[in-house]
Amino acid sequence: MQPHFQTRAAVEIRRCRNIDEQAMLLDAWNQSYCQISRGAFDGSVSSIAAGGVRVLVERLNRTVYQRGHVAQSKLAIGIPFQLEGHALLCGQTSHRDGVHVFSGDGGFEFLSPDKHVIVNLEIDPQAVTSSLVRSQLDELAPFVGTRPGVLNVDPGRLDELRAVLRQMLDTVAATPTLLDDPGVVAAFEKSAIFGVAEVLQGMPNAEAQGTPDARIVRHWQLVRTVRELVEASPDCPLSVAELCARLRASRRTLQYAFEDTLGVNPSAYVRAVRLDHVRRELRNASSVSEAATRWGFWHFGNFSNEYREQFGELPSETFRRAKHRGF
Repeated sequence: MQPHFQTRAAVEIRRCRNIDEQAMLLDAWNQSYCQISRGAFDGSVSSIAAGGVRVLVERLNRTVYQRGHVAQSKLAIGIPFQLEGHALLCGQTSHRDGVHVFSGDGGFEFLSPDKHVIVNLEIDPQAVTSSLVRSQLDELAPFVGTRPGVLNVDPGRLDELRAVLRQMLDTVAATPTLLDDPGVVAAFEKSAIFGVAEVLQGMPNAEAQGTPDARIVRHWQLVRTVRELVEASPDCPLSVAELCARLRASRRTLQYAFEDTLGVNPSAYVRAVRLDHVRRELRNASSVSEAATRWGFWHFGNFSNEYREQFGELPSETFRRAKHRGF
């Protein structure tokens, strides 16, 4: 579901060819994205804001490793409309019939698949207009405000919520001026929040997310440590051998951890992150070769081919576009 409408203060759609631009559109989520699978990125974020509820429909066409931390004043959950392929949220298996909780302590890490359309509900309890709806949010907080993870819910109820959200978004997209009516805004808030409550009804306690597999947790923690290392510009490890030396871990251990979580080998991941660093540095670098060599790419022919395979364009094209009109 991807409604088409003109940009306004409360209703807008943004199509992105740049993964960093897309991450910034979810501005209360403090996100960073790293593209894992190869090919040109094409995504979009549709946004509808009504009172204390902001609906963000995010579409991605590449596997992306996301890290973020939702503002403490907000509750954030995701309802998958399309989620096909290997995916994990904070070490838990991510699937279409699970409510994805992004708010809570410690932030979140989300490996999203190539085929990804998710409707995110970002809720500001203080901005909700109805005291009845605010009291409902107090009841939901133990489920969606404590820690990120996947809530396994009744698929039938989740389908009903998808249908309601689709109808709400299509209606407002077709007639954005409806949101000028305070009564419509109040109805939008109630429909979204009580719709979520209906899905979560009957869950016994806030531990409904369950406990992730211990092996997955260990591997996820190792991958998180690797990510922190490779993002530590300008001291990014340039090879798996260097990574093993720093972590005092065997190559086999890294291999198992990465294949178990991200579905790629550590060499492919390190290469993807280094290419991502180069892509960002092309905004301000004086030349392509300067940006490439800073991240250990010494053979410019091979580098250009790898860059094109990863992002769907040559580094020189990225560089020229950045110089002419910015990223």
